[in-house]
Amino acid sequence: MGVQATEQGTFSLTLPTALTTADSVRVSSLGFAPRVMAAPGASPCRLALRPLAVALPEAVVRPPGPVLTLGPTANGGRSGFGGGNLRLVGSKGWQVGRKFEAGSRGIIQGVRFYVKPNHNCGKNSVRAPFRVRLYAADGPAGAPGTDLLTASVLTAASRAGWHEVDLLRYQLPVPTSGFYVVMEWLYMDGAFGCDYTYTVMGEKKKKTGYAYGQSLGGYYNAPPSVTWYLTAGHPWQPFTHRVIPGIADKGEVHNAAIQAIIQPD
Repeated sequence: MGVQATEQGTFSLTLPTALTTADSVRVSSLGFAPRVMAAPGASPCRLALRPLAVALPEAVVRPPGPVLTLGPTANGGRSGFGGGNLRLVGSKGWQVGRKFEAGSRGIIQGVRFYVKPNHNCGKNSVRAPFRVRLYAADGPAGAPGTDLLTASVLTAASRAGWHEVDLLRYQLPVPTSGFYVVMEWLYMDGAFGCDYTYTVMGEKKKKTGYAYGQSLGGYYNAPPSVTWYLTAGHPWQPFTHRVIPGIADKGEVHNAAIQAIIQPD
């Protein structure tokens, strides 16, 4: 049998009538040494507990150091990655992400995407919401694997340029395997999409197409590629070098303008 004391330390306990000298009462409280005493024969009864010294582990508080910004310094205006032809509410487009090698221990404080309007749909397309994804680089052949950001983080840019997303609240440590920062296109509103016409190179006939959402800025540099993409029905794949008709081949690969902001340990 037992009872809980009030904030003032008083309590009432109804004891059996048939008590012997072997019966006892045990009293305990957080921060005090427990006490066992013979069951009192009269009421009220006053008792005292001895304070218990508790040794706390040493805590060292350091001011935050300068953050590290990983990724390209290029602004991503030279090329880009589009969101495809999303038309249905709730449908998901492809995911495009940049790989960051494990080199700095710390917390992923934030990420940055170079966002710009879809060249077919005009300035309003830059405001289309998208989802931020983070994956550990522990998949097959170093592909995106474990989902690090299990919360659904949606964001939207207000204008073209670098768009920063604060992730400090999630306290995500930098994985030893490296990690990917990824943009996932989502259909939210038809106002961010448009129909357009285009002409296939080498043909005179015009065709129609549909585009949705903002473009993720990109740039070209020497191999290897650090940008991977995921489309429905296919595994993660890296962007590889390919020759584009009508453009001088410099042997460069297409990479996404994405940065990671690290708070070092």
